[in-house]
Amino acid sequence: MEKTLGPVFLAKANLKRKPARTAALTVLVGLLSFTVFASLLIIESLKKGISGIQSRLGADLIIVPEEYENEAMNVLLSGEPNYFYLDKDIENQLVEIEGIQQITSQYYLTSLSESCCDFPVQIIGFDEKSDFVIKPWAGKKYTPNEQGEIILAGYSVPLEKKTFKLFGKSHTVCAKLSKSGSGLDSAIFVDSKTLQKIYKDACSRGFAFISDGNTDTKASTILCRLSDSVKSDTTSLLIRQKINGIKVIQKKRFLSHFEKSLSSLVIFLYALSLIFLIATILILSVVFSLILNERLKEFAILRTLGGNHKFLSKIVLLEAFFIGLTGGFIGVLFSSIFFFPFSTLISQKISLPFILPEASLILIFAVLTILIAVFSSVIASLRTIYHISEFEPYGEVK
Repeated sequence: MEKTLGPVFLAKANLKRKPARTAALTVLVGLLSFTVFASLLIIESLKKGISGIQSRLGADLIIVPEEYENEAMNVLLSGEPNYFYLDKDIENQLVEIEGIQQITSQYYLTSLSESCCDFPVQIIGFDEKSDFVIKPWAGKKYTPNEQGEIILAGYSVPLEKKTFKLFGKSHTVCAKLSKSGSGLDSAIFVDSKTLQKIYKDACSRGFAFISDGNTDTKASTILCRLSDSVKSDTTSLLIRQKINGIKVIQKKRFLSHFEKSLSSLVIFLYALSLIFLIATILILSVVFSLILNERLKEFAILRTLGGNHKFLSKIVLLEAFFIGLTGGFIGVLFSSIFFFPFSTLISQKISLPFILPEASLILIFAVLTILIAVFSSVIASLRTIYHISEFEPYGEVK
């Protein structure tokens, strides 16, 4: 069966005839799509991460010991196990401050012993009666386990049949929390009663602690929710004036730190993608123009065989299209291979809240990236197509 020498057939044949050149151009477009796709994923993941921690933080103000602000930030950001304590009596002083609607406390338990758990973990005790942060995070009602314990696991905590080992003893998780994109995804949350039980059980097994585990008199952080009409700046100032030896972390300033970092990173990634886009178009344009001089004899033969300017232009346009399509797909594929398995590592290096976007949005980004790759290739071929429009069958361009 004879093959019709149409534009599609001739475009594919020419690309196959020069495999090295085709591969080089495809790799160039692949680098563009790799950069664009990765940038889109990182930017969206960071936006979702900041949105996630904003909704999960729950409190407008976080009160910590004065010299432990950075440690508290590290617990929230990276889940790095830490400990610091202040007097829980501070809650009674906070009640007297106008504008504070709700108050609850959390207690960080950290062991001095090695190999205490199946994995490095920050244990956070919370007051179930006053809590307004952790329970809503669970997203559903939960009941104590068979041992009467209330244990909630962060999204990233590895579990085996809803259980994990803590200080040599297995514990059943009552519920797993939804993802926040912060270090709290790696933490274990328990109510005060369960925390004291775990503490005593661990001490009996020879594990040593910094604290005495008394959640009645000590707390690591005290969280405050303010009335809608109250400004956090004003309340923060009132708290500092009334209580000594503390640091007040404001939710809006905490988040603004992320937003500023995100803005800088977004500008960098968009600029990098734009540079790659411009460079790709320019390099492809030059290469296509140089190739034209090598193909004058080929085009002359096609013209004498009846191929008009439109026919020749279609061949070049299709070659650019196939290079863009293949390069775009390869770039997206390799970007996915490098990005998704190492997304946790990327989030740790960036030190910002990080949540991967939904599968549907990832697919949209992939299609958009491939379209950008095809667009850049087609645009780069327009200069060559313009010269072909003036091509005559004598092997020269006007």
